[in-house]
Parts: sequence; C-alpha cells; structure tokens
Amino acid sequence: MAAAVGAMLTAPALAAPPVMPNAFNDRLARLSPTDRLGALRRAVTSGDKRCGRLDAGDYRGPWGNLRVWQVHCTPGGDYNVFVGPAGEIQVRSCAELKGLDFMQCAQRRPKR
Repeated sequence: MAAAVGAMLTAPALAAPPVMPNAFNDRLARLSPTDRLGALRRAVTSGDKRCGRLDAGDYRGPWGNLRVWQVHCTPGGDYNVFVGPAGEIQVRSCAELKGLDFMQCAQRRPKR
C-alpha cells in the first residue's frame, strides 16, 4: 500500500514534459534590455507586422521546444514572438492566436 501511495505522489512530477534547451533564446535573454527590445521589434517587423515603437517585451516561458515573448507595439498592438532553438522566429498577433493551438497572449496590465 505504501508503495502505491508513493507512486501516486510522484506520478505528476514524472508526467511533466521536459523543457528542451533553447540556446538561441538564452542568448536573447542575456542581451541588455534595450538590445533585447530592438531584437524583438526586428522580429515583429521582419514578419511584415506593424510595430512603430516596442513598448514592452516580456518573457512568457516555454511552449514545447519554443520560447515565447509577448510584446506590445505602438502602433501595432500585441504579439507573441515564438523563438526556436535554431533561431527560427514566428510572430503572431494576439488577435490571430485566438482559437489556434498556440500559447495565448496574457492579459496586458495597464501602465500606471
């Protein structure tokens, strides 16, 4: 009985998928805040999305082998930037993510 209880207690930890390494994102995260915002803005605009000024770029966490950053552009709106381990980038507006099987955008807090 004790063995069964012990197995049940450890099962959730064993069921969590491993976080895969992403060296490209690690380098992005180590940039200065100004350089990181510049790189994220270039990622948005290189995907033919509108981004006048990037006001915020927050790390959201892993999603599979990708890492996700949420950015806000004025003008342009909110986007999730998905960063792959080999440097591949995919940018999706928060509006177009609704209903897709991607990490959704977080509710943005108004600036005070």
